[in-house]
Amino acid sequence: MKKTCCTLLCAASIFASPCVTLAADVTIDSTTMLGIAKRDISGSSKETIIPATQFLGLTADKMADGNLSLHLYGWGRSDLADNSYNNDKNAGSLTYGYLQYRFNHANANVRTGRFFVREGVVNEQIDGVSARTDLPMGFGLSVFGGATVHTAHLSGETSDGKGDTLYGGRANFRYNGLLEIGLSGVYESAAPILKTLHAAGDYRRVGGDIWVTPIKTIDIVGHSSYNPETQQFAEHSYLFNLKATQKLVLTGEFNRHFEQSYLFPRTTFSATLLNPNDKSSSAGGSTSYEISKNVEISGDYKHYTREFGSADRFGGETRVNYKDNSVRGGIGYHYLNAGQGFAITPYTSASYHELRCFAMHDSKSYFAAVDLLGNFFKEKIYNQSSAWEATTTIGYHFTPALALSGDLTYGRNPQFTEEAKALLRLTYNMTYPGTGGKK
Repeated sequence: MKKTCCTLLCAASIFASPCVTLAADVTIDSTTMLGIAKRDISGSSKETIIPATQFLGLTADKMADGNLSLHLYGWGRSDLADNSYNNDKNAGSLTYGYLQYRFNHANANVRTGRFFVREGVVNEQIDGVSARTDLPMGFGLSVFGGATVHTAHLSGETSDGKGDTLYGGRANFRYNGLLEIGLSGVYESAAPILKTLHAAGDYRRVGGDIWVTPIKTIDIVGHSSYNPETQQFAEHSYLFNLKATQKLVLTGEFNRHFEQSYLFPRTTFSATLLNPNDKSSSAGGSTSYEISKNVEISGDYKHYTREFGSADRFGGETRVNYKDNSVRGGIGYHYLNAGQGFAITPYTSASYHELRCFAMHDSKSYFAAVDLLGNFFKEKIYNQSSAWEATTTIGYHFTPALALSGDLTYGRNPQFTEEAKALLRLTYNMTYPGTGGKK
């Protein structure tokens, strides 16, 4: 927590520098939450959970010559009673904090600091530098490099299993807004050996991605990645969208993960714990249809296949809205039909019915919502045949930028004989233009 506070203070000092004071627009996002929960755990003592959490974000655009911007977001938590997560009374993190410069040509930009890289098959958080630019004839290039972000704290370990440096990039080709293909990769330095797992693995991934829209009503997007450490594919993920009519949308998807190659060597997923041949996949589709301006119905189906069993999940939902979307509601039903072996031992079935209904109302002064969720098991779990939860939310807008709201939740499930939670939330969102006003 101290390290996080120091990081946030350093970021604040950057914001106080003269170049930042020239910013044309400054946006502040702040959410303060105080949670209160009572848990009655089967076979254990009751717990009182009171976490106080602060989320804070800041964006400063049009700094210096107008092309420089600053982006910050972080959070901190302190438990005022029993621990809400692990054994840490206090925790926090700088999610991202970076400077970005956008060039006037070739859609080019440079970032430095802590940020997320999402390029093709790469999805990483790093402390470092990245750059991207368009090239002639429809080509493009992006590169990144820096230190890995260590966030996990493992019991009995001095490391989270990640290496110290991370770098990679993506090259792509785009044709007339109809097609884009890319090749990307990520390379992490040698990972340390974890004492409790007695193994280590280097995180390296290469792959290709594609986006194609042969006609304006069809989109196909997906990617495949390969792990050179295990010398096999890590994943395939593809999505198909068809807007058949103005009111009818059809979607299909296919995903396959080769567990060792996809998870390797991330923490607790060592080669010693996974069979190299284990794989999982899911395939399915969904459809939505707008009956009228105020009513929309949808249905979906997905088939899951794993080494230890398979399952099918299907159902539908109806959504309604009135008074220019200020009143919204819906009801939905899904059923998971799981085969033998899909459930966690000692249970023989993981099948259950899911029923949800909700209603919301927004106005200029106040907002409210009710959400009911129930799961009804085919086989009892810890002698319980269901798990359900009811949440009520009510809030008030003091100004368009400042709102105070509260949630009250009560439920019962196999883990908690009884669980009651309350959450108080203060949200502030404001943009200040460089002229000194606000909007």
